[in-house]
Parts: sequence; structure tokens; C-alpha cells
Amino acid sequence: MHEVAVVGGGFIGSFTSWLLARKGIQVTLFEEHDKFGYPPHCTGLISISGLQRIGLYDLFRKEGIILNPGISSALFVTYRGKIFPVNLDEPIAVVLDREASERLIAEKAIDGGVQAHISTIVREISVNGDLIAIKRNSGKFRKRFSVIVDAEGAGRKLIRYLPGVDLRGLLPAFQMDVRARDRSGLLNSSTVLLYFNVPDFFSWIVPLDESCEIWRVGSASMSYSGLLRNIASSLARKFLKDIREIRRFGGLVVSNGPLKRFVWGKIVAVGDAAGQVKPTTGGGVIFGSLSAIVLSKIIESYLNKGTPLKTYQVAWKKFFGSNFQAMYLIRKTYNALTHVGIDTLARFIPSNILNNFKTDFDFQLEGVLSRLR
Repeated sequence: MHEVAVVGGGFIGSFTSWLLARKGIQVTLFEEHDKFGYPPHCTGLISISGLQRIGLYDLFRKEGIILNPGISSALFVTYRGKIFPVNLDEPIAVVLDREASERLIAEKAIDGGVQAHISTIVREISVNGDLIAIKRNSGKFRKRFSVIVDAEGAGRKLIRYLPGVDLRGLLPAFQMDVRARDRSGLLNSSTVLLYFNVPDFFSWIVPLDESCEIWRVGSASMSYSGLLRNIASSLARKFLKDIREIRRFGGLVVSNGPLKRFVWGKIVAVGDAAGQVKPTTGGGVIFGSLSAIVLSKIIESYLNKGTPLKTYQVAWKKFFGSNFQAMYLIRKTYNALTHVGIDTLARFIPSNILNNFKTDFDFQLEGVLSRLR
């Protein structure tokens, strides 16, 4: 029987495993940590339409995975403080408990027949399907698989030497959860704040629940990588009051768009490992999951009908390529201007230009085109 290995038990890896198992494919999932959902990386701000597209919105709502169900506004704040508000008629995004969501998807995958190996570090994968791993207290594991799915995340340790793999555009990120007894009049439970105070990305404040007591504050930047903790702390003090830090964590944000290649022999990459992340915001859950849906169909066809695995790369570009090109153009423009240039331009733009601006949270090309017409 054909067997597929999935490396990485995060959101995308577990979701891919679950999709493949539902197609009757034998799947082995490798996770280096001793539990799923750890360590945290993501802000947790996810579009409602995106969760509906990947078929998880109702499940997450039923299981209590949604911490904040009603994000309907945003504040874009320039370097020197000019504010561009966006207010919509209804919520377009929610805040997920990301650790709980990853655990739930992994449980669904395992219940569906996926064989999971936790505390197992994959050391090497090869284009002929060979995989070498080290399982804690059990020694070396080696096996040949029909397909190896690399869902290890942005670090790309296993594929970094393969053709078409680029490590540029990987930005260090720092986040902290804080409890605040008070806040500025700008913030509420339905509003996220994006602060353009670094040259190559931005900082953010996200209300984690409806109580307006717990907030996620963070920043990502390569240029200011050594100052991210200070930047986040300063941002929290600027817009929140009487703050108490609950926890802190970090990670990598993919800002450079998709890799030139996703397929090498029997190795295929998906999610952050493939750069299937919005260059504008660094959000990868929805596009990574949509990519996993495409990939699972290609793998099924490959195993049963001999369809080339390279079809995955062709199909992905057909479905998503134009949207990523538009988002990458926005990212390149911002990086060229930097936060200082954006701030200068903003002085000549009306503050209400984005109010009631309607666009798809994930498929942003139509929104870009509407502003150019």
C-alpha cells in the first residue's frame, strides 16, 4: 500500500494529513515536539470566509476554538501617527486559539487513521522518498515513502539546499500576550491595529477575546530584528495602559511570496515551507490550507493514476498565482518606500479613504484592482 510521510504537525501538516487520510491514503505524520500545537507562532487572526473555504469554520465554532468572533474594523497607523480607519458592516475575521486548533486538527487526523510520531525529529529527506528521523528514546528511524510532504514551516531546514528554495524574506517576529486594565479610546474588541513603524513589515495589536482585557502585541522585521521586543513593548504602552505581560513567543514571517519550485522528485512542499503565505500580512493558514487541498488531490491522482507530482505546482500557480503577484507587488512597494516614505505619502491622502473599503481578506487582487479603476 502506498504510504505518504508528512513532516511537521502544525496546522498545515496536520490538515494535509487529515485530507489524505480521508482519501484512504496511508499517512505517517512526524512532529518534533512532544505535543501538537506547540510552540505558538501565529497571531491567530483568520478570515471568516477563509475558514469557510477550507471547511473548518463551523467545526471551530462548535468546538470553542474561536476566541474572538467579531473583528470588523482596523486602524492603519503610520510612523508619525496618522490614522486610516477601516469600518465594515459585519465581522470579516475571527481570532483563533491557534494551539487548540492545531491540536484539534491533529486529533481528527489521528482518528482518521494517520499514524503520528511525536518527539521525532526528521533529519533528512531525499528526492527518491527516503526519510531519516530520530525518535526520542527510540533511536534512528529510516523508511522509503511514496511521497514526502514537507510542512515543516518557514525554516525550510530539510529543503533549503534544493533548487528553487530561497531563504530571503524570512523575517524574525516577536509577540507578547498582555493583560491591560485600560486602553486608548481607539481600541475595542472588534478592532485590530496595524502600526507601520518598521521599514520592511509592521507591528500589530489584536484583541484576543471580547473582554478587551487580553491583547496580542507583536512586530516583525529583519532590519530591526534585535529590537523587536522593545518595539512590541513600546507599542503596548502607547495604546494600552496598566499592562501585565502574560507570555512571549517568536517565530518567522514569510514575506517574499512562494518558492519558485514546490516539487523535487518525491518531495513536495506546502504551507510556509513553500512560501504559500500572503506577502502583505504574513498570514499563511488559509492559503496553506487551500494549497493542501490542491496537493491532497494531486497526491491521490499520482498514487492511483500516475499523474505527475509536478501538476501540483502548475495547478497552484493557476489558482493562486495572480493574487500572490498582486500582494507581492504591494510588499515590494512598501519595502522600497519604507515606513518613512509611506508616512510622507500619507500626509496627502484623506484619512477616510479606506473607510468601508470592501475586499476579500485573502484574495486581495480584486480589492487592489478596484482602487486602480
